[in-house]
Amino acid sequence: MTGNKIAIIGAGMIGAAHAAGYRNHLARFPQLGLRLGVVCDVNSAQAASLAATYGFEATAPDWREVVADPEVGIVSICLPNVLHTEVTRTVLEAGKNVLCEKPLALRADDARDTWLLARKVDAISGTVFNYRRIPAIADIAKRVAAGELGTPVQILVQYQCDYAADPLLPYSWRYEFERAGPGALLDVGTHAVDLARFIMGDVSEVIGAASTVSVPERFLPKGSTLGHGYVELSDKKARVENDDVMSALLRFVNGAQGFMTASRVAVGTGNRVQVEVYGTRGTARFSNETPTHFDLAILDGSRPAPFQRILNRPSSPYVAELAAVPHDLVPIGYAESFGFMIYEFLRAIADGKPFTNGSIEDGYRAAQVLDAIQNASINNAAVKVNWKV
Repeated sequence: MTGNKIAIIGAGMIGAAHAAGYRNHLARFPQLGLRLGVVCDVNSAQAASLAATYGFEATAPDWREVVADPEVGIVSICLPNVLHTEVTRTVLEAGKNVLCEKPLALRADDARDTWLLARKVDAISGTVFNYRRIPAIADIAKRVAAGELGTPVQILVQYQCDYAADPLLPYSWRYEFERAGPGALLDVGTHAVDLARFIMGDVSEVIGAASTVSVPERFLPKGSTLGHGYVELSDKKARVENDDVMSALLRFVNGAQGFMTASRVAVGTGNRVQVEVYGTRGTARFSNETPTHFDLAILDGSRPAPFQRILNRPSSPYVAELAAVPHDLVPIGYAESFGFMIYEFLRAIADGKPFTNGSIEDGYRAAQVLDAIQNASINNAAVKVNWKV
């Protein structure tokens, strides 16, 4: 590893998730001698606040200076979508380990080029797909792979948020196509697509997709904005250029079909992720609103087949090894699953092995599906996904 300092580039709300994950798990790798090094952001006050909260040594305003620092060996990229490609490639070219927030890029072609670069350099790299580490979701994926549900038939994945439901939320980069790409589709739909791939495998075709912009204009803020927060508004408006809701019908290489939907305007949902998987022998379903368990029904001669509640337990993925309280029914939340991802990233660095559970390639493969969904919604036609490329 080139250096032992950890750097967070981007001090917004997701930067805090990375910072907390590193702080909670770096002590598991004393052989790496890791240090919470620097938080980088053009907003110096925000950077200072995050650094003080999580125990980072310093702050910096320029991400290029951070990447050039020989003492920095691990970089988390927590910037607006439009910057992910440039910064990730610069970090990779510097030979440093990098974990990039989703989406890996605004377009699949850019994601592909980043993946090809990652294959050439001597560094560990990954895309942030933390929902794979929810014990229930990881358990469902293992059961599908083992054939416990029979032949896969269908998957439903919903990622519904309401952070943009209020039309008085100020305009920001998230509503500009050139800076954010597709709206809800890239912001939260990336996670939905990744979960579908994680459980069912590669997508061969987007059969159809539908896009909706429910808040067509938003007021410009008088000052700067942070995250999804409210600020004082001006009397000027700007047009929202990307989707508030996107839904798609998918066909997988294994023959199964899937339905995914992503929304940033679903009133009352907060941040809801729901997964249902149907096979010829059984069904599994999970919602992050009930994080202590998932439901499983297997054909046993009963009609209808009864659902069983499968609790978080020490034998669940991640629980015994990494959960602070590895006991039956103890909920596993967002921050913990995020920390499990950070642990796996650090484990890969310590072992000198590729980070495979949410790799840069996974970021590229998700981007292929996201591009196909966007094109299907524009052209009102099916789009093939060339997953071999």
